[in-house]
Amino acid sequence: MKSLIYVLIWTICFTISGFYINDKIYDFTENYTSNVEIVGNLILDNDWDSANEELKILSKNWYEEKEVWYKLLDHTYFDEITLYLNILDKSIYTKDKSKAFEEIETIKMTLNNLLESEKFDLNHIF
Repeated sequence: MKSLIYVLIWTICFTISGFYINDKIYDFTENYTSNVEIVGNLILDNDWDSANEELKILSKNWYEEKEVWYKLLDHTYFDEITLYLNILDKSIYTKDKSKAFEEIETIKMTLNNLLESEKFDLNHIF
């Protein structure tokens, strides 16, 4: 009977932590998706200097925040997004609009893949 209670307590703890982490990952990815869209809108308006400044702020925040999640989640997504941010920075520097938009969409897709891969739902259990 004692072991059944421990199993139930651990199951409840894991379930609650799963929902909590899922919510935090959603907020994390949604925040960076919206920030990347802001950079895209600035590029669309040919405001390269503002896009560069916004990307520097985004990159700085990314490098600080990714360290927390890097240990808990699949780190390949974080490495890929870091690479894409660096390529986006160079495409803004060279004012290459098509390459910048390509990297923006790649970053958004990778953030979505990160969210989907860590989602806590029945589709990932069965």
